[in-house]
Amino acid sequence: MKIALIGSAPSSTNLAPYWDKTYLDFLQGKEPFAPPLTHGGEKWDIWACSPGAAGQVGRATRWFEVHRWEPGREWFQVGYLEFIRRFKGPVYVGGEVPQQEVPMQRRYPIAKVENEFSSYFLTSSLALMMALAILEIEQIRSSRRAYRATLALPDAERMAAATANPMPEFVSIEELTKPDEDDEIGFWGVDMAATEEYGYQRAGCQYFILETLRRGIGVYVPPESCLLRPMPVYGISEWDHNYIKMTQRMREMNARREQLQNEAQKAQINLASVSGAIDDLNYMVNTWTSPYGLPAGKTLRLKSNTGLGGVAEPAPEGITKPS
Repeated sequence: MKIALIGSAPSSTNLAPYWDKTYLDFLQGKEPFAPPLTHGGEKWDIWACSPGAAGQVGRATRWFEVHRWEPGREWFQVGYLEFIRRFKGPVYVGGEVPQQEVPMQRRYPIAKVENEFSSYFLTSSLALMMALAILEIEQIRSSRRAYRATLALPDAERMAAATANPMPEFVSIEELTKPDEDDEIGFWGVDMAATEEYGYQRAGCQYFILETLRRGIGVYVPPESCLLRPMPVYGISEWDHNYIKMTQRMREMNARREQLQNEAQKAQINLASVSGAIDDLNYMVNTWTSPYGLPAGKTLRLKSNTGLGGVAEPAPEGITKPS
């Protein structure tokens, strides 16, 4: 079985095996179409996750949304919720969700996965997807072995053997006739770049890639992704020329950043001082530059039968403003 796991990294999400000539002919009305699609003569199941991928995937056969179901929160915006409600394939959830919210929901089999792999590397949706993909391929292989062993048996015995070794729920029966060498897990839109946000998730994905290879399952990662690049080897990589040069360059850039931050702080102080002076000048201009106005500190009265402009005069001497 070929399973494409789709994330939301823009470097390669659009390169996944969504389409083929059969589907393009279908879009043009040339022939009827029935999934799964093929890509270069190969059929791929498309498993995807996250709101970011929802707007990018060409198609998907399964969806994974294992986060706590909290409509209205940042992760669950209206458009994404509607996408999940209308999704035609299974949607794997992490807990109890109202049936009307996710009609095609399936509870993620965490107990089965944890029992097989432990939970130490289940650090992202992609890691959960990889673990399930491995288990399904292993189950398919078990069914294939049983199927091949019954080819010479009567139909009734073959049917009994097939019942004893069922295929995974959403897997086509045609997988029974394929060789194990056909099995493959591919990754598109999955970088887990070595940043603070994804640093701890990256190791989980890399662990499951190695586990996939150990079990004789093919792995494909496009060259646009950095998922297959390991972290430097602790201590040992410090002797490498590239490591020495890059870390020295990092120290130079950190020193330059600190210098610029100090300059920026001084500039911020100067900016605040200039801004204060500007505010003071604005007050002076708007308050004290007009040659007009009425004198303060004295009682003012208007002459009779006049308007206001320039006609007010001080009260007679000896009369002071009331306290």
